[in-house]
Amino acid sequence: MIVDPAVLSVSFPKQRRLHYWAKDSMFKLPYVAAFLHDCGVVPVDRKTKNNAQLYAATFEVLKLDEAVAVFPEGTSHTLPRLGAFKDGTSFAALEYAKIVEQEKQGQFAPVLPVGIVYPEKSKYRSTVIVKYGKPISVEPYLPLYLEDPKKAAKQLTKAIENAIERITVNAPDWNSKYAADMARWLLFPGEDGLMKDYILITQSLINGMNALAIEDVEVAKLQKSLVVYKLELESLLLKDNHIAKYNEKEITPISTTIELLHRAAACLIDLPLFFPGLVVHLPLYVAGYYAGQCEIYEEVRAQNKILYGMILISMIYLSAFIWGWFSLFSGTFFGFFCALATLGIFMWYHIVSIDERYEDFKDLQGRWRLFDAVVLGRGMWRRKERILNLKRLRTECLAEVRKMIMTYKSKNENIHNIWLSICQKRSDIFKHQTKKKELLKQYEWTK
Repeated sequence: MIVDPAVLSVSFPKQRRLHYWAKDSMFKLPYVAAFLHDCGVVPVDRKTKNNAQLYAATFEVLKLDEAVAVFPEGTSHTLPRLGAFKDGTSFAALEYAKIVEQEKQGQFAPVLPVGIVYPEKSKYRSTVIVKYGKPISVEPYLPLYLEDPKKAAKQLTKAIENAIERITVNAPDWNSKYAADMARWLLFPGEDGLMKDYILITQSLINGMNALAIEDVEVAKLQKSLVVYKLELESLLLKDNHIAKYNEKEITPISTTIELLHRAAACLIDLPLFFPGLVVHLPLYVAGYYAGQCEIYEEVRAQNKILYGMILISMIYLSAFIWGWFSLFSGTFFGFFCALATLGIFMWYHIVSIDERYEDFKDLQGRWRLFDAVVLGRGMWRRKERILNLKRLRTECLAEVRKMIMTYKSKNENIHNIWLSICQKRSDIFKHQTKKKELLKQYEWTK
């Protein structure tokens, strides 16, 4: 998959060039193989497991003081926790250290753990969180490696796994992850992947609720309710913030109509400013939508959206530039630069405004679905009744999550971490936000 390597390449400290290990089947086509070699990709033989060529190429890279990026699980995946780590990274690092020690030239190559977390990997304009841990020195493992290579490699692999586990989100099962995600949404509405302490909060919720659920029946019941709430939201194609708008009022035909009209009016006022960008980029959005529908694996969906997007955006902007140059500026020499500047401004405006407009569009979608179910009464499976029950379930879950925090904030380390983040968030809102009353109201329960 190309997403993880791309993320690493753009985020690696000091913009150093990275080389990657990749399965040798990717090198079958001559042109592809030439391209991958030019990119510094090193082939891995997974069938015969003959690593002599792999290690030789890796050592040449390390001797040049360049870096090699390795995915110790062997692949990209979407699981609630890290997969099984392979020992290839450890063997390569220790074998290189052995060569350095024997030749008395060069330096040992430390292992730098990296955690990549995607709150919503294949979603448009979603967030990626990259955290770098402390470098792991291979020197302490070298004496054991000279005596028992396999045992030393296993120990180093375990150290790497523990380091990466500390900077990623890991749950024993999907339900634990779902419950933690929904609890985070309830405690920090609208934050999600934008949170600076997303990993700490999510992991603390997973660890805290799993530990407390063993002894506290109410917490165990809360976990199940949060999972039901998440799955029901997805079934109704709604987000938590759509239901959260009705915290202090009932979901009625009048309230849903007013909410829909309010958002629709705001979008219509904003539409003339955004409409040109929407029309130009429409093929891109359509292609991205269908790219997501045609694959079941999230990694492939994300990869396809990026590839289709890169191809289409090049064609769209090239066409827009040529049209602007000849239609608006008569194809003159001076017009070439004017068209280039106009296209640059157009691209900049779309990039800086798309996030807010996209959130408004999703909000409008959610309000329409509520209106469709509550006012028009369309759809199967008693949608109106399900939405009303969903609101009641959210109210119950919110009360129980807050109760859990207040009860265990001084008794459980994980819950205490969450409490500190809540207090910090409340303080930040009071200092920096303009709509203090509206935002602070969400944290009145912490007093």
